[in-house]
Amino acid sequence: MKLSYYHEEILNFAIKAGELMLKSGAETYRVEDTITRILNSHHYHSVDTFVIPTGIIVTIDDPHFSMCTKVSRVKNRSIRLDRIERINQLSRDYVLGIVSFDEALSQLSEIENMTTYSPLTVIIWLGVSSSFFSVMFKGNLLDFILAFPIGALVGTIHYHLKKKYIISYFVLFICSLFIGFSTITLYYLSGSRITIEPIIIGCIIPLLPGVAFTNAVRDAIGDELLSGISRGIEALLIAICLAAGIGISLSIGFTIGGLI
Repeated sequence: MKLSYYHEEILNFAIKAGELMLKSGAETYRVEDTITRILNSHHYHSVDTFVIPTGIIVTIDDPHFSMCTKVSRVKNRSIRLDRIERINQLSRDYVLGIVSFDEALSQLSEIENMTTYSPLTVIIWLGVSSSFFSVMFKGNLLDFILAFPIGALVGTIHYHLKKKYIISYFVLFICSLFIGFSTITLYYLSGSRITIEPIIIGCIIPLLPGVAFTNAVRDAIGDELLSGISRGIEALLIAICLAAGIGISLSIGFTIGGLI
């Protein structure tokens, strides 16, 4: 039944699944494996897949048609683990023949249009997580209370700047500047009754590139050296932007506070 479909349609389906996975933060080895398994289920003579964090190249060859290659450029990546899990399950069901090609296309479209948490929900929980992270790093009750509005405002700034398609590194730099300036301002306004470190750490942890760093290590271990290096550099640049924003804001804040 699968062979009744044109190979171009099947190739487009496989690449679309891989593209959605890559946009959702999946490791490159996982994307390559998913695309390869989908195409191999049609018993093509040759399937070659090459995936990097910003693109996908797939070639299929068979005696029944001319060699076919497609390139897909991937932009606007985010973290959507729910989408990755559902595409993984869809690919398994398709390869096992549990779902037909038409059903798989329909399910993939549903996965692509899945709604995530509302911006307000994300902002609120970013503030909550910032508060509890501050407690983990020995913050007092006042630190816990003040970390919430700072974290929530950081989420608001991040959301509105990302909507304008501003470079993500610059967005994170602005967010870290805001965290530093807000904390140092509250420090002087409260008469030094708050602790700076727990609040800053609590608000900065949700912005850290944990998934990017983990994927970099996993890709490197899986011999995906190009992807591992690029993801590692991405994680390093994010960390540098966050550190620079905090460092600059605290330096300026302490300098002005000392002069006052």
